[in-house]
Amino acid sequence: MWKELELLRKEYLELGLSRAIDYEKFTMISIVYNSTKIEGCSLTENDTKLLLQNDLTAKGKPLSDHMMVKDHFAAFMFLKDISIQKQKLSIDLIKQVAGLVMKNTGSIVNAMTGSFNTSFEDLRKAQVYVDKKYFPDFAKVESLLIKLIDNVNQRLDEVVGNETIKLSADLHYNLVNIHPFGDGNGRTSRLMMNYIQMYHEEPLIKIFTEDRAEYIEALNQTEEEEDISIFRDFICSQQIKFYKAELQKFKQKDKGFNLMF
Repeated sequence: MWKELELLRKEYLELGLSRAIDYEKFTMISIVYNSTKIEGCSLTENDTKLLLQNDLTAKGKPLSDHMMVKDHFAAFMFLKDISIQKQKLSIDLIKQVAGLVMKNTGSIVNAMTGSFNTSFEDLRKAQVYVDKKYFPDFAKVESLLIKLIDNVNQRLDEVVGNETIKLSADLHYNLVNIHPFGDGNGRTSRLMMNYIQMYHEEPLIKIFTEDRAEYIEALNQTEEEEDISIFRDFICSQQIKFYKAELQKFKQKDKGFNLMF
């Protein structure tokens, strides 16, 4: 599978698709759609495009869903600018991204252990339970983030080729499982994964919303078996799917166009 990824990446890069007008913007919009859809957003991909390109809202759909999309895109654009500066990871950077992701949909959470604001840059001050698991005690969040950031930064300038996407997957898996914020952890983790890609000027990674169940299963199985290769392989498979879809779209242009009256 990793060899196939390498070959498809080479073919994709040789076509120079990223140099097409607005290609990067439309890729980012598509990633925003898939990422927010995974979190339950009701907007379609076309709704997302119209909102981000023309500021047109989708009739009858919640304002919060529109704000979720706009906040996600703003966080993406922020990271794009930061990546040009080749900024290393830090707790402050991750907090900034999380704050942007939740800027207009977050709220103040009052817990027995303290209050925190999910629409700002606060680390959580409460225990979190999701589905079948508890995330780490909130008192350990900062130290876990420091360990993760140190590991990523040590590898950041050394990785090439497939090792880059493996680092992206590692950051995503570990960050989402630290679950440092009261909300927006999935979106923040997927954005930080793509920060590694942007830092290295590599193609962005899209996790397809139709593969949400496999995505969750890969996260769970990786933890259960204590084997990071499981999640790395899932991300690899998603990138292969992305490359194949983009290459197929490019090949469609060769079928020609016929004027119709």
